[in-house]
Amino acid sequence: MTSCSVHGLTNRLMLSTKNKQVNGSVEPDSSYRNEGELVNDWLDRGVRLGPAKKQRFIVLRTHKHVDADAAFSAALMMEFLHDRSQSIGLTLEFVPASYATDAPHILAVDMLEGRNAVKGLEQGSAFGLLVDVLGKQDELIEVCFRQWAEQLNLTDSGNKCDDRVILAELVSAWKANKLSDKNIVNRARELIRGKLLVEKWRNERQTDSQDVPIVSSVAIVVDKRIDRITLFKRGAKAIVQQSDCGMCIHLSRKIMDKGHNLTELKHSLPESWFVHPSGFLAAFGTPKAPRDPAESGIPIEALFILVQNWIGGI
Repeated sequence: MTSCSVHGLTNRLMLSTKNKQVNGSVEPDSSYRNEGELVNDWLDRGVRLGPAKKQRFIVLRTHKHVDADAAFSAALMMEFLHDRSQSIGLTLEFVPASYATDAPHILAVDMLEGRNAVKGLEQGSAFGLLVDVLGKQDELIEVCFRQWAEQLNLTDSGNKCDDRVILAELVSAWKANKLSDKNIVNRARELIRGKLLVEKWRNERQTDSQDVPIVSSVAIVVDKRIDRITLFKRGAKAIVQQSDCGMCIHLSRKIMDKGHNLTELKHSLPESWFVHPSGFLAAFGTPKAPRDPAESGIPIEALFILVQNWIGGI
């Protein structure tokens, strides 16, 4: 039996201790509260403490020798609370998995024992539970971490997962490098925070891309961060862009699927330009290798017209 299968069996056996026997069948114990309610009550306790009672604190608890579910659940909750509870002291602690958590100011994640412990029994993982609960308060969490939750719902229940990058493998690698439980949670939190930031920036670029001019199916962008997919959805077949790191042309997949690519412009562009062999990009300077756009050999206006004429002729 694999370690994942053993873990899933252990969860089910531990869950049975929270049920009661009725007429030969097992029924849920009525004293066992909804896990989502437990999380919301704990969050509400943190909010209700308020600035006037700074001496109060709330505690987030998980088990020692953290696995992926424990590490990422703790990381997500800590990041969620970071900007929402400046006046509340939040403490993270690691205890044996057998510890019972009953105090209302303590929430135990990826744990089963006690009235204030949550395991994500319905979802398959504590992380999946937290994404469900916190995603209702912050849509960004739902967008960013739904796929991660679906993965942990499988792996933490001992089921097969075919994702290319497995969160559990990251935790195993961190453990192999002798990281402590606290440092593993911090690493997981870096990933959580980075994912949220990337999604926020993407949303901002999508918004900024709504007013980019598109003329004759070509968008022109000067010194502005944009989302290319948004421009292509708006009808752009190509994007001509200039920034402090150079100039470039991006071609839409629809045009490439029709058999055209930017290698067709290779002899119309200055020799100093790079054209990707696949033909989706032509550039003079990139963020990886910045160059002065003034030295590109062609003004942005002329490049725009060149691409417009080429698009119009295919």
